Amino acid sequence: MGSSGKRTRGPNKQTPWTRKASDGLSVLRLPLDTSDPLQRKAIEAMFSTAYSLRRAVQREARSRCRAYGAAVHERARDPAAVRERLGLSRTALEHAAYAHLDAAPHLRRFATKAFVMHLADSVWTAAERHLFRDIRGNRHGLLRIGRYYDFTRLPGRARSHKTANKWETFRLHGTLDGHRAAYTDRDGDFVQPRHLRPVQSDAWWSYEGPLAVVFSGLPGGTLVLPVRLPTAPSNQPILDHHLADPSRWHKVDLVRRRDPHAVGGWRYEAHLMVLTTPYVSPAVATRRANTAIATMDRTAGVDVNVSNVTVASHEMGRALRVTRVEREQTQKAKDHQRSRRTRRRQRELDRSRRAANRAQYQLSKRQEKRARRRAAAGLPVVEVLPMGPRHARADGVPLQSYKRDTLSRTYQRTRAAEVADAAAATQARSDRARQIAAVLVATHGYQLVAEDVRVSTWSRSWGRGVAAFSPGTLLSAIDREARAVAALAGGDGGVVRAATYTTAMSQHCPCGARVDKGLADRAHHCDRCQLRGDRDAVSAVLASFVVLAQRGEPASARVDYDAAGAALGEIRRALSPYSGWQDTLSESTDLSARDGSFVAWQTSTSDTALRNGRMARRNVGMASFPTLNETSSSWTTSDRTRARTNMSSRYAPLWTYLRDTS
Repeated sequence: MGSSGKRTRGPNKQTPWTRKASDGLSVLRLPLDTSDPLQRKAIEAMFSTAYSLRRAVQREARSRCRAYGAAVHERARDPAAVRERLGLSRTALEHAAYAHLDAAPHLRRFATKAFVMHLADSVWTAAERHLFRDIRGNRHGLLRIGRYYDFTRLPGRARSHKTANKWETFRLHGTLDGHRAAYTDRDGDFVQPRHLRPVQSDAWWSYEGPLAVVFSGLPGGTLVLPVRLPTAPSNQPILDHHLADPSRWHKVDLVRRRDPHAVGGWRYEAHLMVLTTPYVSPAVATRRANTAIATMDRTAGVDVNVSNVTVASHEMGRALRVTRVEREQTQKAKDHQRSRRTRRRQRELDRSRRAANRAQYQLSKRQEKRARRRAAAGLPVVEVLPMGPRHARADGVPLQSYKRDTLSRTYQRTRAAEVADAAAATQARSDRARQIAAVLVATHGYQLVAEDVRVSTWSRSWGRGVAAFSPGTLLSAIDREARAVAALAGGDGGVVRAATYTTAMSQHCPCGARVDKGLADRAHHCDRCQLRGDRDAVSAVLASFVVLAQRGEPASARVDYDAAGAALGEIRRALSPYSGWQDTLSESTDLSARDGSFVAWQTSTSDTALRNGRMARRNVGMASFPTLNETSSSWTTSDRTRARTNMSSRYAPLWTYLRDTS
């Protein structure tokens, strides 16, 4: 065939490029400067266009999936032929997306065929989860068409690592050195103005100026969005790690998130996928290396509860340590304030929705009674905000769906503020969990065992309690930290799951006797060995003695009661309610008000000694939260709510107190 013949896509003639697992993978978030009104309108129109096209492809894919499910007999004979007939494949959905784009020429101003192809691929990924079962034999439900405000990502195309100059959907151009050179003042400080200067170039492949995300192929011209880098000195090593080598840049996705303070209510980011391991600071790397060496022979057990997490570890039955993590009083007060603020916003949102959609709501009983009384008295009708239930059918379904309601600008701004506040709270909770996980893994090692339970099911009974403490987030952080340390140690690590029906750690004693306890029983008392202790601490100790016949299978877990019984003396010492940090009862090591949190048991400081003034008050140090009275008769007094000096506050914001019995 001559060179003038038509070229078509087909199988690769050469070995396809594959990503090496050893290279790692990380994502860097790069804020985009959309202060230019034209650029902001263009990117807003791009998201609107993408949502319309994606919704059309989703509806078509959902209809085809329903037809596939209805063809029972034909599907039993040849399911692949049915999918081929209905067009349930990646290529068929891509052609469906092309057809929708051709049918709406006005959308070509903000979308290209390559861009639409990536949207169709994302729809096919969701359809695959419904058509085919996963490794556990489960299938997802039908495709769900989300709201416009939930559509926050424009998928990009991975760059070609075999061809140098090949365009992707979104491409990051420029260099880190060129960006720093453009925004470095005369004093040598890296400073970026509020509005970044426009980026222009006639040859993007040789461009080495400030970083910018480029989207070409649009009829109105190339869309160029300047990138804003963090200027703090602590962030510069992170930028050097991800942006120093452009050959490792893999893919760029455009993401938007709600921000009530931004123009238009949205803040836009470019998520750059880099083929490198995530950045680890030298201090964290040193800490993990020391942990890998110091805790190589230590095994730990984790007991996860609604309001606390208890970790116990030992070295072959010796040097038993028990640590309990729970929210401290100051964090509870902050969560209470946040919940009050959330309830106040919910009331504001409800009143705004009712005011804009009065016809969809009924009057309350009090309002109806007042209206009847005024009508009987011959008084005119008063327009009030209906506070009754929504007009609905007999089965409770609203006559008009909520998504068709008219929403005011105030409602949208308040809703955006609520979303931003929730995102900030989630980020703060994740950061606290990461800090606590670092302390726990450094103390108890990287080999941990926990019960195979689903924290999400606890929300049915303790919804607010689970959301406030978020034990699942903390357990995931512990697992990530343990796996990172295990990678340095060259062994297996992380949180291993153990089945509850084969271990029943909350219903047994380390001596092997069964001690039945209900959910309300929080103390453990064994009649055989006379062991007393906290129920969660006993469960964590038993989890540290769990042995799995095959790693990764929770059903193969068993408790080694012989080893636990041999270490019963060490367990009894660690679970003693009066054992201090150094296993003494002295005032200098016992738990007291200095720990900045409430404790679950009494301390050895006597009230008589405090009243007589024989115990010195600990008012030296610095704490970011009020301390407790040392009289054990009341909580913090007004004259002691001030901050104290010269005390480490690195882990002060943590919603925890760590009682470590070593």
